Amino acid sequence: MEGKARLSGVKGLFLAIFMILALWFLCCSSLDASLLRAEGPQLHAQSGKALWEILRNDPNNELETKKDGQGLHVKLRLLIKGLAGSRDEDHAFEDLDLFLNLKADGAFFSQAQDFSWRFKAAWPKGQLLFFPWFLDLSQIKGSLKAEGRVRRGNIYIDDLRLYGPFSLEARGVRLPFKERGNSSNYLDVLLGAGWELRADIKRTYNLFVKEAFSDSHPFVKDFGPEGSFVAKGLGKKISLTLLGQVLYKSKKFIEGLKAAVYYPLLGEMCEKGFVSWHDIFLGPIIPKGIFRTPENIGISGKKLPVTLCHDRGSFGPLSLDLGNGTISFGQATFLFSRGTLVLRQIRIAGLKVHRLLRDIPLEINVDGSLPEARFQGDRLVFKGSLNVKVAGGMVQIKNIWVEPYAAIFRWGADIFFKHINLKAITENTSFGLVTGAVEGWVKGLVMSGSQPEAFDLLVKTDEKASRSKKISIKAIENLSILGGGGGSVSFLGQLFKEFSYSKIGISCRLKNDVFELHGLYRKGDREYLVKRGFFGGVNVINMNPKGRISFRDMLDRLKRIGESSQSKVEVR
Repeated sequence: MEGKARLSGVKGLFLAIFMILALWFLCCSSLDASLLRAEGPQLHAQSGKALWEILRNDPNNELETKKDGQGLHVKLRLLIKGLAGSRDEDHAFEDLDLFLNLKADGAFFSQAQDFSWRFKAAWPKGQLLFFPWFLDLSQIKGSLKAEGRVRRGNIYIDDLRLYGPFSLEARGVRLPFKERGNSSNYLDVLLGAGWELRADIKRTYNLFVKEAFSDSHPFVKDFGPEGSFVAKGLGKKISLTLLGQVLYKSKKFIEGLKAAVYYPLLGEMCEKGFVSWHDIFLGPIIPKGIFRTPENIGISGKKLPVTLCHDRGSFGPLSLDLGNGTISFGQATFLFSRGTLVLRQIRIAGLKVHRLLRDIPLEINVDGSLPEARFQGDRLVFKGSLNVKVAGGMVQIKNIWVEPYAAIFRWGADIFFKHINLKAITENTSFGLVTGAVEGWVKGLVMSGSQPEAFDLLVKTDEKASRSKKISIKAIENLSILGGGGGSVSFLGQLFKEFSYSKIGISCRLKNDVFELHGLYRKGDREYLVKRGFFGGVNVINMNPKGRISFRDMLDRLKRIGESSQSKVEVR
């Protein structure tokens, strides 16, 4: 499995080298049988037969063979137009024009293979589908020139030059095509040979990332990397160096980006490198109007250690300074064979949300440790919990997950709270003043952007907190609206500005756009959201205890908060 994963990652890079092998077998199998080895896969003979038919029927194609005292001399000129074929629905090509030119001189007998060769190829036209990549070759015309020798079962590439979306040069490469062994080991030999690949980052990103993944991951459209990178084979490892910058929505995001990393070709090795930058401007990626001082947000340090091993890559530590708290992680690891990203030792320390974000009326402080975050499909799932201090109480957030690649950012969690001071929450709102303390939870919360998809909420009076329990007339009206009533209190009730109560108990659920609201306290067929005390106070009745409404209707009720009409409120 590991060999297959690594092979697929570099097959495009070494397409030119493998093409030489394939065409050599192709051409040799079409020659006179007395000049060929008897051994070889049946596929080669079939391919040679098809090639022979093309050569014989098209006057534009030429095959010339000549034998003298120095050996056999072969010249091949082949122009194929409108070539089409497919392996399956995800791998196909059509309308492909292919030009090949091969010259070889020397001995082709099985006992004495010893000849030199020169090869040219070009692909000026056609479409290739190798899902998720679709390539129009008329837009990325390419060509290949190579020369070398065959000696004793080895192909030697003395010089190879590939031009197209990137340029590839190789020298002194040895391909032992007679040897049979593990494909991964054979690939390591190739990758460690003397080759050098150069590419323009912007063109490569647009071709292989932006065009291929922008529909499934829209955020890739916003990034615009620029610069150049160079990859080289260095014996037991591959080196990659990069210089450039990254734009986000055409604005500077990372300036002075530099990378020097190395990939080891031996399983027991790991190679250390780094990524550095002059400046990172977080302003372009931070939504406007959310942060109080976005200019104070930055990344600590300007150099990030990177370690590459045979089966994984890791980087870190990294710390994001928000001006009012920090978010950091110890290490991020990407497992190549599984395609999985793992974040470890995530820490949120001293995060003062009320100072960081606009329009937060309450003091909110967040701390927490998340030992690990791991992708499960498109969902990044966190272990551990966050602790939030707000309104004199504690909130714990657990089972956190995010889907960063969704068309609309989705996230979810389970939230548990206790000792929450209702006065601190309600006194500066249009809802109306309520005193006392509550506890409860929100389980199975799912959010798409700012819109809830699902949740299971329970709020009830916190009996362990010793606070006076009062509720204003405005809060009574608004709670009544939530319970399906009109919202106004009787004339007698309006003589008082606030009332006492004994308990608050509300549960509600949203699932599949259906909303349910219930009071936790019952008496006969009545369901109470707010229960009065023994000696007096106020009851707020849920007027729709068995019914379900759409979440849109519930939002309409929330819009009516603060308005007056009718209600079902009992005052005594």
